This record gives sequence, C-alpha cells and structure tokens, in this order.
Amino acid sequence: MKHWLLGGCAALLACLPTLAEEKVGKSIFDGPPEQRIDALAEIQPGLGVVMNEIGTRFANLYWAANGGNWGLADYQLKELLEAQEVGEATRPGRAPMLKALEENFLVPLQAAINKKDLSQFNPRFAEAERGCNACHTALGYGFIHYHVPRNPPSGWLDFKLKTSPGYKEKTETQ
Repeated sequence: MKHWLLGGCAALLACLPTLAEEKVGKSIFDGPPEQRIDALAEIQPGLGVVMNEIGTRFANLYWAANGGNWGLADYQLKELLEAQEVGEATRPGRAPMLKALEENFLVPLQAAINKKDLSQFNPRFAEAERGCNACHTALGYGFIHYHVPRNPPSGWLDFKLKTSPGYKEKTETQ
C-alpha cells in the first residue's frame, strides 16, 4: 500500500511542472496576444451570471417606475441593456433571442418610461416578464420562472424620489 501511495505521489509531483506551465500559459498577462485573448474568452461569465444582474435591474426598474422615480427606471433599463449586450457578446448563440426580447418588449417599455406613463408601463412590463419566462422555457430552462418581488428591495435605492427620464451616459472626459 505504501509503495502504491508513494508511486502516486511521485507521479503527481512529476506532473506539477506541467500543470504549472499550463496555468501560466492561460494567463491573461503573459504570452502572445492570441493566447491572452483566448485566456480572457475562457473566463467570461456565463449567461446565468449576466441574467442575475438583468433580473435585479428589471425589478429595480419596476419599483422605480411605480414609485415615480422615472430617472432611475430609465437608468436601470439602460444598464440592463448593457448587461444584455455582454450576454450577446459572450454567448452569441443566445444573441438572437436576447435581441428579440429587446425589440419586442424592452423598446416598448422604454417608450412608456419616456412618457412617464404608468398605465402603459405596467402592462408592457408584465408582457416583458412573460417574454422572459417564455424564453427560459424555449431554451430548456423552464425551471427558471422570473417574477418581481412583491415588495421593493429594502435599503439602498429610493424608488419614490420623483424624477424624470433622460439619463445620458457620460464619457470618461466629461
């Protein structure tokens, strides 16, 4: 038994330099540009990570609009779309469905935000929520059923601050 264990340890120790070389070979800082790009591609978040942010922003935009903080609703939707772009870039196979969701549900939601019209916003939001869940089902993730929490998240955002839409992204030089 000792000989088998010692032999296994020796084999593992012999592999360590190779394992270390593979790890170094996958560094985003070392090697030729193609290798560094491949290393960056391998560590991109999956769509589940991106969807977590999208879900949070989707709920925040609902509570912001319903609280009259249209500026925050506008901002949350724009940030949600940026997160979705990450998903489209890192998971191009999912891009067509993500783009269809944007065109069919999020663009009309933006129009309701721009008008500060809650009577348009809430039905469009409900349609968008159904669209999200239909997409989950179509892709084999029917066990993921999104719904906005019954109560706004507590703490850090004031959903009842009365503001208007019109958020403009500032560049680094502004």
